[in-house]
Amino acid sequence: MLRSSSSSELLTTRPASLDDRQTVLRLIDDADRWFTTVSLGEAVGLLAGAPVLLLFAGSKPCGVILADWVNDGVTWVRALALSGRLATARALDTLLPSFHAMLHASGVARVYVACHEPADAWLTLALRRAGYVHDTDVIVYEKKRMSVPTYGNPAVRVRAATVGDIPAILAVDAQCFSAEWRKDNVQIGLALRETPRFLVVEDDAVVVGYAFVTAHYDGRLVHLVRIAVLPDRRRQGIGARLLYEVVAYATAIGAEAMTLNTQAYNHSARRLYEWFGFRRTGDRQTILRYDL
Repeated sequence: MLRSSSSSELLTTRPASLDDRQTVLRLIDDADRWFTTVSLGEAVGLLAGAPVLLLFAGSKPCGVILADWVNDGVTWVRALALSGRLATARALDTLLPSFHAMLHASGVARVYVACHEPADAWLTLALRRAGYVHDTDVIVYEKKRMSVPTYGNPAVRVRAATVGDIPAILAVDAQCFSAEWRKDNVQIGLALRETPRFLVVEDDAVVVGYAFVTAHYDGRLVHLVRIAVLPDRRRQGIGARLLYEVVAYATAIGAEAMTLNTQAYNHSARRLYEWFGFRRTGDRQTILRYDL
């Protein structure tokens, strides 16, 4: 167990590495204030080279903050854990400046945090006091009836994605999303191997969009992780075709519900989802941003 931290002990930081695996895992496991969007296994993976910083009170580890891999000058905070009696404000006053300097040295221009409300309200408040600003909200939609209003564009071809499609998928991503929301080749490669349904849509043998889902609770829930269509190919029923195909997959495996997340400002996508019978659940994430 990690011991309590005295308010009089000097606070220091240092970068973490794979050698700190057990310390990081104990901190996350024993934390009395924590935030995470990754599993413990994924957290260990980040120690292989992503920006990770440990906090010490005297010689005792009392906190850790983990960033994701840096992609195009952007990263996300994936975990933050604080243990002992150390005040949150005091811990972050020491941890964040060193963390930001570490990110800057890694080429990061903007760092983002996705706080689930209300569970992460403590962190939202603390980060805002530290200079993080509200960027947007991510809202959650759910669909329980698998009927669809349209089958979408019948002229395009929808097929299972392959590894050879990764460059085309990344090209779609680059045109559809700002840097903080883009997937990299590692994430797309993992999704191709691990998700049950990953589709691309072609027109004249050119990939113009893609979508993939995850399945949970023995297939009773299907989550639409991503759907994207090239900007110059929108309003042609292609997004509707992809959405029909994933609803058809959910129906085929006997799913009782589908869910998805989208940015509050993405009004065109929200109109499509609502047309297909997705309804807001009331759950949301607050997206905070810090410009380095």
